[in-house]
Amino acid sequence: MNSFLKYNIASFLWAIVILVLCLMPGRHLPHITIWQFDKIVHFGLYFCFSILLYYGWKKQESFLTLHERTLLKIILFAAIFGFSVEVMQELFTADRHFELLDALANTIGATAGSFLAKPLIKKLSL
Repeated sequence: MNSFLKYNIASFLWAIVILVLCLMPGRHLPHITIWQFDKIVHFGLYFCFSILLYYGWKKQESFLTLHERTLLKIILFAAIFGFSVEVMQELFTADRHFELLDALANTIGATAGSFLAKPLIKKLSL
């Protein structure tokens, strides 16, 4: 198997989870009354996504350019993906809408995950 696919399958699957959760009708999601809980969820989804991307991009040997400026590339990739998902919510769902604060939470989560990915992966000996 191609090393890129081998090491990035988890990030691909996580991206699908993000898409499914963000594009499913809002009425199918649990209603939680914790203040700004949805922003915490967005942060967490993209925090995990960026860690999975970092692991996959650093381990793979197919695209060596991903080994250079990896943090910046992951933050940009995850931020663009998150913004695109927000746009898809507006365009393709009846009861979900684009929220700039959700896109910001996605980007902050991706940034935090990117900066913590290396020490976390090292600590877990992955």
